[in-house]
Amino acid sequence: MAEDLVQSYQSNRWIDRTHAIVQFVLVFLILGAANYIAMNHYKRVDLTENRQFTLSAVTLAYLEKLDRPVDVVVTLTEGSNDPFHNEMLKDIKALLREFEFVTRDKGANRVKVEYLDVYQQTRRAQDLGIEQENIIVFRSGSTPPRTVFLNELYSGRTDESREFLGENVFIRSILELSEADHPKLYFTTGHGELSLTDFSAGRGASQLFDELDLNFDIRTIDLTSPEPIPDDAAMVIMAGPQTRCLPQEQEALKTYLNKKSGRVMVLLEPEADHGLDDLFYDWGILTDDVVVIENDRNRRTQGGDLMIKSYHAGHHVTKELAKHYLPLVSDRTRSVRKDPGRPIDDSLKVTELMRTSENSWGEKSYRESYQLNASPPKFDETVDLRPPIMVAAIAERNVVSSLGISIPGGKLLVIGTSNFVSNNHIHSLGNLPFFLNATNYMVDRMASLNIPSRRIEKSKLDLSLEQLLISRHLIWLGPPMLVGLIGLSVYLARRN
Repeated sequence: MAEDLVQSYQSNRWIDRTHAIVQFVLVFLILGAANYIAMNHYKRVDLTENRQFTLSAVTLAYLEKLDRPVDVVVTLTEGSNDPFHNEMLKDIKALLREFEFVTRDKGANRVKVEYLDVYQQTRRAQDLGIEQENIIVFRSGSTPPRTVFLNELYSGRTDESREFLGENVFIRSILELSEADHPKLYFTTGHGELSLTDFSAGRGASQLFDELDLNFDIRTIDLTSPEPIPDDAAMVIMAGPQTRCLPQEQEALKTYLNKKSGRVMVLLEPEADHGLDDLFYDWGILTDDVVVIENDRNRRTQGGDLMIKSYHAGHHVTKELAKHYLPLVSDRTRSVRKDPGRPIDDSLKVTELMRTSENSWGEKSYRESYQLNASPPKFDETVDLRPPIMVAAIAERNVVSSLGISIPGGKLLVIGTSNFVSNNHIHSLGNLPFFLNATNYMVDRMASLNIPSRRIEKSKLDLSLEQLLISRHLIWLGPPMLVGLIGLSVYLARRN
C-alpha cells in the first residue's frame, strides 16, 4: 500500500512538471507569436497636429523604387548651447528615422543613418573623407557623395515663419545618387564659347565642369554638323558665344526645341552678335544690343563687378536666391527681356528672372565710351533703355494634346552674361547656386518633386506665477490624495 502511494505521488509530480514545462513552452510560443504579429502586421497612426511624422506620397513612391543602398552621415552633435541647433537636430533625426522605417524591409534598398562627431571620431571621419561638422552627407556606392548644408533645410527668417524643407532636399539628394544614367548636357563649340577644359581665369570654365560632372554627363556638340541634336540630350548649353551663329545652327536649335521639346540655355556675351534673333523672337524673348551701366554703389563690388540682387521671387530658378539674398556677380551684362512684339501664343509663357537697380540703364552707345579720352557714359532717355534692366528670361511652352492634357514642351533660358560661370567668378556668392538651380529646373529635376514644406509650429503655455504655484501643488499633492481617496472608498465598501 505504501509503495502504491509513493508511485502515485511520483507520477503526479512528473505530471505536474510536464504541465509546467508545457505551460512555459505555450507561454513562450504565445509571446513569440504576439511579437511576430506585432512586427509584421501593425498600423502606425500619426497623431501630431501638423502630421510631423508622415512622409508625402511622392517621397514614399521614390523610396519604394529605390534600387541602391544609401548611407546618410549626419555630423550634427547634441549638447549645443544654441536652441535652434538642437531643434534642427531633432527635425533631422525625426525625418531620417522615417526614411529608415520606410525602407527597413527593402533588403539592399535600406537607408542607413549614422551620426558622427568629426572631432571625437576622427578615425571614422577620415575613413569617410568627412572633415566638416554641421552637414549631412549622402553616399551610395562609387557615386560622388552629395552634401547638404543646414541653410538648405529651412526657409524663413524668424521662428514664426520658418519652414522645414528637409524632406524635399533629402529625397532629391537620394535621387541624384541613385540615378543609373545622369542627364546629358551638351555644350556647344565653334564660336569661342567658354571652355570646360580651360583652367584660365577669364575664359575657362573647368571649375564649372567639376561641379556638373558629379551629377551630369557632360559632352560637347558642333551645331554645324549635319547630324541633328541627339535624342538623349537633356539640354543644350551655349556659354558665351563670341561670334555669330550660322543659320543652320539656329535651325537646329529651333527643331530641337519645337519638335523634341528640348531645353536650351544661352549665356550671352555682351557686345557680341549672337545671330539667334529669329529663335528668340519665336520664343518671345528680346536681347537689346546694350550694356548695363550700374550707378548704385551697393550693386558693385570693390573690384567694380556688377552685382544683380533683384530676382523673381516666385520662380523655381530664382526663389532660393531671393530668399537668401544671394546676388549674381559678373563683370558686365546686356539686356534680356520679354519681347513686346512677340507673336500671340497661349501655350508660351515668358518670365523675366533678374533685373538691375533703379539707378542703372542700358547704354546704347557703349562702343563710343571705349574710345580714348571718351567721357563717362551718361543716360540718354532718347536712346538708352530705362531702368530697371531685365537681364535674364525663361520661355516655357505647354502643348495641349488631342485628349486635352497639357504636356510640358520646350524651355529656353537666356541670360545676358556668361562671365559669371567662368573660373574667376563661379564661386562668387550666388553664381553657382543660380546655375545649378537653373540646370536642375531646365532638365525637370525640380519640377518632378512637389513635396510641401513643413511649417515649424511652437506651442506655448503661458502661466502666471500664481497659476504656476497652483500647478506645482497639484502635481505634488494630487497623486497622494487620489490614492488616499481610492483607499478610503475600498475600505468603506468592504466595511459595509
